[in-house]
Amino acid sequence: MIEYYEMTNRDIDELSKMYVECFNAEPWNDKWTEETAAKRLLKMLSYDGAYGIICRENGNILGMILGHDEYYYDGVNFEIKEFCIRAGIQGKGTGAKLLKYFEDKLKDKGINKIFLLTCLSDKTVGFYKKNGYNTCHNMIMMDKKI
Repeated sequence: MIEYYEMTNRDIDELSKMYVECFNAEPWNDKWTEETAAKRLLKMLSYDGAYGIICRENGNILGMILGHDEYYYDGVNFEIKEFCIRAGIQGKGTGAKLLKYFEDKLKDKGINKIFLLTCLSDKTVGFYKKNGYNTCHNMIMMDKKI
């Protein structure tokens, strides 16, 4: 049976291993180390309004979702910064269950809207669309290397 827990700093070592396993693979192909992943996750957990959930089965971490709330003119929104499911169990419903659980918890906290950035791939976009998310046609992500 899958169990859900609120994320704490004590989970970071275990989460950073899964983070590397997930985001260094397709479709992201990043170059994370456990050390850099741990730094990122610890920093995100320290944000004001940070909130994260871990799902486990038989004591083993299956996935995590993490972000922070943000005040906007029409209420409180939530930005999902990280969401990953352990390799080998992706595509079997664990991510959808975790996301639904997380959405219910955010709704209980008075969150009006959830937004996120994800890499442009059929796998990622398809997952979010299947779970009720829409592409924001009036927004664009921009960057600049400095």
